[in-house]
Amino acid sequence: MGNKDDSVFLAKYSAFSPYRLFRREVGFAPPLGAGDALARSLYCGMKPIASWSSEDSNALPTGGVFNLEFSPDGSLLVAACEKKSIQIFDSLTHQRIHTVNGAHSDCVNCVKFLDGRMFATCSDDTTIALWDVRNLKKKICSLLGHSNWVKNIEFSMKDKLLVTSGLDGSIYTWDINSYSECNLVYQRVFHASGLMRCRLSPDARQMVMCTTRGLLVIVHDLNLTTLAQDLHGFKPNMYRLMQTSNQLIPIAAQYDHLFDAKRSQNRIEFICDFPEGNDAEVVSALQIHPLGWSALSRNISHDDRSEWSCIHDIQPVCSARHSAVRSPPPAAAAPPARRARRPPRRPRPRPYRQPRPQATVTPALPEQPGTSALSRRAWAEHRAAAAPRAPAAVPPAARVSEPRLGGDLSSVQNDVWEASITIKQHRMLQELAGRGQGHRNFNMQRIMGINTGIAPPAARARPRARADEDQQSISPISPSTSGQTPRAASPEPEREATKHYIRQNRDRLLYYVEETNEGKGFIKELCYSADGRLVCSPFGCGMRLLALDGRCGELSRCVENFTGPRPMVDVGQSLGHHQDLVVSCKFSPRFHMLVTGCLEGKIVWYEPFSGETMY
Repeated sequence: MGNKDDSVFLAKYSAFSPYRLFRREVGFAPPLGAGDALARSLYCGMKPIASWSSEDSNALPTGGVFNLEFSPDGSLLVAACEKKSIQIFDSLTHQRIHTVNGAHSDCVNCVKFLDGRMFATCSDDTTIALWDVRNLKKKICSLLGHSNWVKNIEFSMKDKLLVTSGLDGSIYTWDINSYSECNLVYQRVFHASGLMRCRLSPDARQMVMCTTRGLLVIVHDLNLTTLAQDLHGFKPNMYRLMQTSNQLIPIAAQYDHLFDAKRSQNRIEFICDFPEGNDAEVVSALQIHPLGWSALSRNISHDDRSEWSCIHDIQPVCSARHSAVRSPPPAAAAPPARRARRPPRRPRPRPYRQPRPQATVTPALPEQPGTSALSRRAWAEHRAAAAPRAPAAVPPAARVSEPRLGGDLSSVQNDVWEASITIKQHRMLQELAGRGQGHRNFNMQRIMGINTGIAPPAARARPRARADEDQQSISPISPSTSGQTPRAASPEPEREATKHYIRQNRDRLLYYVEETNEGKGFIKELCYSADGRLVCSPFGCGMRLLALDGRCGELSRCVENFTGPRPMVDVGQSLGHHQDLVVSCKFSPRFHMLVTGCLEGKIVWYEPFSGETMY
């Protein structure tokens, strides 16, 4: 039977028609669009069928339901609650079967199942706890290592490692199969200022992080064993500032190799493209597609007036023509013609020094014979720029969200402050070179480097780049074009200075939608359906179901002829059945079931239902 006949029958019969069942029994392939029609008929009929709250069951108050997690077989549902407890439900009967009061000494933030019987929880008390569903009277163990609220837990089936992240900016791995007298064997594998969430793809081949600076960071070909060594000293916020300013920052540029498309493991990529009108600042929620195709995030705009949910492509692109563009910053203005003079002697590379805190006292420039008024004015401008002052104001979104997003976010500004001082320093040196005072550049640079704590790091030996399609059209940045002191050409090629590039990011945005801006300061955990066709997003005192198109199509088909970012489609009416702000939602991995939780502590189950609701 042809496709035309199939489309006629598909339009004539419903998703559960005898004709469709007969074709499936005899072994015929489903007609084109059958899966979309079935998904739409199920998801558009989602209705509330049951609910639970501590008030109805005469239990201790639970506070807000911050996270919901199903067991791998979908039989159990665990709720992480604000008032230090976890609630466990039977998914099919919707009855509470166990309560653990005082699971932590502060609110519980996240739940993650490691297998069918063991799960982990994390809390604002900076600890992670392991539990066994067969004996919940006592936790298996507590993991100590974080220094601030722990917000996220992931588990790598490939490496058998637990991965946790918190508002201290650190990501830790825990070997749950190791035992010691005090704690499990663990390692801090990465640190980034302003880290909010850390997620792993289902096959643990990718790690995606989001920050309070409106940035998504992807680690392709993830190797948790060598991640700490490969990314040691890398600061995403500083590298991003170098990209936006188009000004070379030596401390950041030395990590250019992490973006190389030819890296076999732990390759870095930035995502920073958002829809028009969305000046993303705090990316607070993050989820990965069930097949690892895309990342779903929710962010708060810089002006704190709007929230957006976005879907970005995260699949690795191995082709050279798709690799990240490397562009040099604009070269410094050529100095006016003057008589040839001997170039200044280049000193030995100074080792990198840890930047001093912002309360560093700026030393005065001693008066020297022959110092021009221009040099003194330039030095005065630099002292004004580098003078101790209050840290930059925390964005309104982060400030309002302090009770939930973190206690002290002042560390977010540290690496950006360092980079901004370096940019001002280089631009000043370029201006001096353009005015014919390049012979004083090195002394000025040396004094500034000591004062700000940012000294040019020692040149690192880099492998010679291979001539390919990606690198033939790229021009490197030499020291003379980045504001550094020029030097005479060396006859020995192996002594040439290391060439740096500024990587530019590819556009990854696929779909987006603007959300309601209610409940400022609380993280709203959105989620994918088990088949990845639908997105459930908290919406005020309810939630709404969003699809990529009106047919509830899969992502792979929706982006075949992709022409640009498009808004997501609301496949049904918004469902609001809570009395307070909804902050969590979760689809069952096995059944067409959806659960939502709110700040009041109420949990509501939704299922496809036709007829009178039982709610």
